[in-house]
Amino acid sequence: MAADIYDWIAQLKSNQWVLDVGSGEGSFPGAEFSCRWLALDDDPAAFTTTVRYNRVTGRGHQLPVADGSIDLLICHHALEHLAPLDQTLAEMARVLKPGGQCYISVPNGHGLCDAVYRLVFLGGGHVNRFRKDEVVSLVEQRLNLRLAEWHKLYSSFVYLRKLMELLETPPPKLPRRLLAISWLPQSCVGFVQRTLYVGTRFLDRWLRTDLAVYGWAFFFEKPSGQPVVEQPGYVNVCLHCGTGQPAAGAPRTRWWSCRCPNCSLTYPYTRPFRSTR
Repeated sequence: MAADIYDWIAQLKSNQWVLDVGSGEGSFPGAEFSCRWLALDDDPAAFTTTVRYNRVTGRGHQLPVADGSIDLLICHHALEHLAPLDQTLAEMARVLKPGGQCYISVPNGHGLCDAVYRLVFLGGGHVNRFRKDEVVSLVEQRLNLRLAEWHKLYSSFVYLRKLMELLETPPPKLPRRLLAISWLPQSCVGFVQRTLYVGTRFLDRWLRTDLAVYGWAFFFEKPSGQPVVEQPGYVNVCLHCGTGQPAAGAPRTRWWSCRCPNCSLTYPYTRPFRSTR
């Protein structure tokens, strides 16, 4: 089985299609691929950079794609935003080829990270809340696939840093909650983010909780009879850009910090524990 989504993408041939639903600028901009790629988002302003994708503006419940034309369907941190959910899943089932693959990542709608996000951003556009078993069952039933692999997604609470960037030039009619936060020094918000990052990982290691887990990544294929495999998740996730990396390859700057391969900034290093790497 494939180790991660990059392996799945790399295995596709030049005549095969990826559909990236709710793509924004592209769910995996660093992926190497020779296949054809269609990025779909309902906001034309999301397509701001020059990339190798074909792009189309559209909605998840009305996909402008032919029946049975997609070999790999990607919905990366998007399904929680897409409504109506039943119609969106029906559309995904319609466009996916028989024997096609599907990658879906979603937040734990009942976890600490999503709770803080909803508190700060007044919901933040999350219209669907998922539990792990619920989302797996939904996708298996509606897309006629079976879960092959999955792994946990660890948070760096990076949305708090994005909040600081937002508050540098606050938009008009800022909600009261954000207006109150905007009076705080940026260093306070940064301190909260770092404390959540380090504290949740410490508790997860010693109390076997999942407070630092943002959500899950799921890999669905046609039924094969093989057991479902849990892959280790990246516990080291950049505070500045949200990029995860394996601990074994994380460039160390000190014994307690490492450097992000994406933005080159440093953040606290965490040794792997349980199902992490």
